[in-house]
Amino acid sequence: MSNTPHSANPHMPEAKTNALQAALDWAKAHQEMMAISVIGVILLAIGVPFYLNSQGKNEREAQDIFTRGQYYLRAQVDPVKGPFKSANDKNEQALKTFQLIVSDYSGTSTAKIARFYVAKCQYVLQQFSVAYASFDSAGSALRGTPLADQAYFGRILCMEGQSQWPGAITLAESFLKEKPDSFLVPEIQVNLSELYLRNKEKEKALDLLKKVAQADPTGEWGREASRRLAGMKS
Repeated sequence: MSNTPHSANPHMPEAKTNALQAALDWAKAHQEMMAISVIGVILLAIGVPFYLNSQGKNEREAQDIFTRGQYYLRAQVDPVKGPFKSANDKNEQALKTFQLIVSDYSGTSTAKIARFYVAKCQYVLQQFSVAYASFDSAGSALRGTPLADQAYFGRILCMEGQSQWPGAITLAESFLKEKPDSFLVPEIQVNLSELYLRNKEKEKALDLLKKVAQADPTGEWGREASRRLAGMKS
């Protein structure tokens, strides 16, 4: 037996060297991609909490401004002591406040509700054409909520405010057909009876008032329908 030790595989060091070099070459070739991936992870880790915190901050600020707008709507009008000298002053200030939320905090849920109040203020200020568009926008933003139904009603009232009786009638009839279970149905029916009268459709008005009075004789709108019927007969 020879005392000469077995020689190590002469190719092993070379194989390791080649593998290492290949890894280095790959890393060098892809270092930009790796850097971008690392930066992306870092930005994601920082950006998501920042975005959520920013959104929360915006929502809180929007709610604070919304509370101010609600205060203006409820504020007393006093030509001497104020804070508002007239109802127009009050409603114009409320309108500006709700418009600020819509423009500066558009991504918040509060802005969706503020759209409805923008329309409401415009209607009270008799800005019927712009109020109609605002009610339409608010209805889309608030779809599926009670305020969406109120926004629809607002569109009817805006057309009524412009003496567009046929258009208002069409909208009201469409609402009653599309939303028969809405909480606004009795009120819109009574309102529609008035539109029929203005459009010289007295028989339709009478039939509709009778329907409302019979459906809920003790309810607010049932009593109102009965009152109007009595007035038409006298």
